[in-house]
Amino acid sequence: MLPFFFLTIFAIPNPLCWGFLLVWSFFRDNRSLLNPIVMMIFLIFGYLYLAQLSYQLGLELLNNIFSGILLLVLPLLVLIGGFFLIYNGFILLRKEGRSKANYFSLFLGVAIVLFYALLLVRLTYYEFFLQYRLLDIPYYIAIYTYVLFGITFTGFLIYSWLYLHLPKKKNYDFIIIHGAGLLGGEKVTPLLRKRVDKAIEAFRKSTNPAIQLIASGGQGPDEKISEAQAIQNYILETTDIPETAVLLEDHSVNTYQNLLYSKQLGESLVTDPRFLFVTNDYHVFRTSIYAQQIGMKGDGLGCNTASYYIPSAFLRELVAIIVRLKWLYFVFYALFFLLIWASFH
Repeated sequence: MLPFFFLTIFAIPNPLCWGFLLVWSFFRDNRSLLNPIVMMIFLIFGYLYLAQLSYQLGLELLNNIFSGILLLVLPLLVLIGGFFLIYNGFILLRKEGRSKANYFSLFLGVAIVLFYALLLVRLTYYEFFLQYRLLDIPYYIAIYTYVLFGITFTGFLIYSWLYLHLPKKKNYDFIIIHGAGLLGGEKVTPLLRKRVDKAIEAFRKSTNPAIQLIASGGQGPDEKISEAQAIQNYILETTDIPETAVLLEDHSVNTYQNLLYSKQLGESLVTDPRFLFVTNDYHVFRTSIYAQQIGMKGDGLGCNTASYYIPSAFLRELVAIIVRLKWLYFVFYALFFLLIWASFH
C-alpha cells in the first residue's frame, strides 16, 4: 500500500481545483511560467487522489500498481535516464567538441548514477546511519534535490512539448527568424537554415497578404556581416520572396533582444501586431516566456534539432528557467533546512 505519509503531507486537495486553475491560466496566456507548475501540482495531486481512492475502495491490485509506478518504475526510469545522459554526453562531445556547455548532460548523468550509489550505501549500512544521524543530512539533501528537480524537469519537459505542438494561427503580421552563428562569417549554418526554411514555410501558409519576415541578429566579432543580413541573403537567393517582405533587425545580440527589437520594428509599421517567432524546438518555450515578458502578442514555432543535441540543449534551457525562478527554489530549500533543523532539536 502507498505510505500514508505521502497522503498526510499533501493532504490531497481535490485535483479538480488545480485542473480548473490550469485551464484558466492556460487560456489566459499559454506562455505563462505558472502553467507547468500548476500542471505538475495537478498531476501529482490527481495521482495521489486516485491512489487513495483505490485504497479506500479496497482495490488492492490497482493500489499496488500505483505503488509500483511510484516506488519502482519511476526510479528505474530515472536511473536509465542517467546512463542515457552519460552515453549522450560522449556522443555530443565527439560531434560538437569539448566546450564546457557540452559536458553538462554527461555530468548530470554521472550525478544521477552517483545518487543511486549513495542510496545503495544508505540502505546497506542502515543501522550505522541510525547511530550517527548527522551523516543522514547529505542523504536527505540528495533525496530532496532528486525529487524537487525531478518534478521540475518532468513538468517543463511535458509542457514544453505541449506548447511546441499547439496549433498555430495563419494571420500573423510578422514572422521573426532568430539568428545564429554564421558559416565562414557570412553564410547561414545548417542549424540556421532550418530556422529560415521553417519560417518560409509559415510565410507561405499565411492568410495575411501583407505578412513580412523579420531577420533578427546582429554581427558578431568573428562575422563579416550581420546574422540578419545573412538570413536575408539566403532567402533572396533561394526563394521568390521579394526583398520588401524581408525586414532586417541587425542590432540584437541575444534572444531577449531578438524579440524586443523585432517587436519595436513591427510596432513602427503595424498597429497592435501579432508575431510568430521561429527558433529551435527545444528553445521555443523559454523564448515564449521572454515574449510574454515584453508584452509581445504571438506564438513560437520550432524547427527540428539533431537528436543527439536535444538532451543537452533542453537541460540548459531548464537551468535558465530555474535561474529565473531562483527565489522559489530558495524558499523550497529554506523550508527544507528548517525541517531538518527542527528534527534534530
